[in-house]
Amino acid sequence: MIRTTLTSEASRGKLRGILPKASGWSRGLCAVMAGVLIGLFVPGPVPVAQAAVGPGPKIYVFPYQPVFKGISKNIGGQTTDLLKNEIKHSDEVRLQKGPIFIPEAETTKVRPLSDKDLKRAMRYHQEGKKHYQALRFDRAVKSFAFALAKFETSLAQMADITPVLDTLLMLSVCYYRQDQEKDGAKMLARVIRLKPDLILDPEKYPPMFRNIAEAISKKLLLKRRGEVEVVANEEDALVFFDGRKVGSTPVLLKELVPGDHFVRVEKEGLQPWAGKVTVVSTQRKRVLAALGGVKKATGPLGEIAMAIRSNRISPDVLKKAADLGKQVGADYVVLGGVAKLGDNYRVGSFLLNVKSQELCPLPEIRFDPDLLGASVEVYNMASVMYKRVEGCPDPVKGQVVAVVQTAKRKTGIRSVAVGPSRVIAPSPGRTPATPPPSVVSRVAVPAKGPAVPGRAPALPPRKMPAEPPRVTTTKEGLVTTGSSAISPAAPIVVSTVPVAETIKPIDEQKNGGPAFYKTWWFWTIASVVVVGGTAGVLHGAGVFDGGVDNINITTRWPAP
Repeated sequence: MIRTTLTSEASRGKLRGILPKASGWSRGLCAVMAGVLIGLFVPGPVPVAQAAVGPGPKIYVFPYQPVFKGISKNIGGQTTDLLKNEIKHSDEVRLQKGPIFIPEAETTKVRPLSDKDLKRAMRYHQEGKKHYQALRFDRAVKSFAFALAKFETSLAQMADITPVLDTLLMLSVCYYRQDQEKDGAKMLARVIRLKPDLILDPEKYPPMFRNIAEAISKKLLLKRRGEVEVVANEEDALVFFDGRKVGSTPVLLKELVPGDHFVRVEKEGLQPWAGKVTVVSTQRKRVLAALGGVKKATGPLGEIAMAIRSNRISPDVLKKAADLGKQVGADYVVLGGVAKLGDNYRVGSFLLNVKSQELCPLPEIRFDPDLLGASVEVYNMASVMYKRVEGCPDPVKGQVVAVVQTAKRKTGIRSVAVGPSRVIAPSPGRTPATPPPSVVSRVAVPAKGPAVPGRAPALPPRKMPAEPPRVTTTKEGLVTTGSSAISPAAPIVVSTVPVAETIKPIDEQKNGGPAFYKTWWFWTIASVVVVGGTAGVLHGAGVFDGGVDNINITTRWPAP
């Protein structure tokens, strides 16, 4: 309540002029009434206004990023501004200012590729051939081993891995020529893993060597398969698996034979990438190919922005975002992205608790092409966000999540069945027919010199089995489910090929000699027992009551 007191001399003078002849009490009454009237029209002192400060938590909005390609940067900026405007006018939370993200482009490091190792590999390979022709197998093995090591460090420069296959095959032959069958089988198994459809030229390789290769191939192809997912820092890059083009990034390679394989990724204008990956049965491995020369966002916020653009928020990204929130003094950080689905836009958002690093999903909203009604959609999403600040019903912590759940890459992650799916066995006792010249492998031993396999001196036969171990398969060959090798709902079960779980390739099993039921003494003893048992039964039945003087029992072996 404001009280006003008449202290102006002018005001008192005017009152005396108005009431010159009034009595004392009348003048007093009039003065009181005049004071009341003046108090109604004369303003009193105005108190200083205080700025209202809300008690709610502080929220920092990280600029919305375009998810994948085909999104204008303005869409993310407009979404960010709409959400900030809603927070500014909210009585429940406060908008926390922070750094403005300015994408800084940086080119990934490019290390000039040198062909020094590749030239050395070719030189070692030629030296190995010379030693082989001169029957110096131990020196040939060393040269070929050096060549193989140099080839593996030069895979990024090799569009064709035939020299690698040739080196491995020559190593196998050299080991067999030195009676080292175990090491020779290991090299031969590596060749078959890289080239399952390998066909050896019968004019250059003896039948026993080709039979061994066939047996190893059967056993390898019966093993349970694995998968490899290949992604790169640039989409639509070509992927080569063991020298064969299999698709473009990102791609999931299925039905792979377990063991070592080579992956090469290339794209025009960028430095190629290559590496070796070991496939494991019933498991999926992820290969990250770093092409040289790719531009990416950098700076303190670049990693967070790049993660959102790839629609992938990992625990490492959450930690960086939480550290950013601490630096700016925010309690929560909003992370979001915009993706295009058809003609419309989908906006995904998450609320990150800076203290606990828990990620709370917010409702995914949709914009039409002209952004009509975008303000209403953001308002509804912000209303849910205010409630999630008080408590999140379904927090996410310690796992990778997609920013826009309904978003997909432009090309999608395609699955490609790369490995062979059948085991084709030739007729028993027959050597595989000679393939047409167009399909004969280019991997062959040099035809010159006296030590070419198949010519004198031939491969030592004394330690090689006369006939390779046979693998029994069904009419359908190798049976696979076709589903993911790591899918918990549908594990791979090779029910029609029971030996798939126990059989091992030659380079993984021990040679324990032939089975007892394949020996001559087992069948001799069995024949004696059967004949003796039959005679005893007949004698007990009275068949031989008249004596056995006139009975002759003759045993005949099959004619050779």
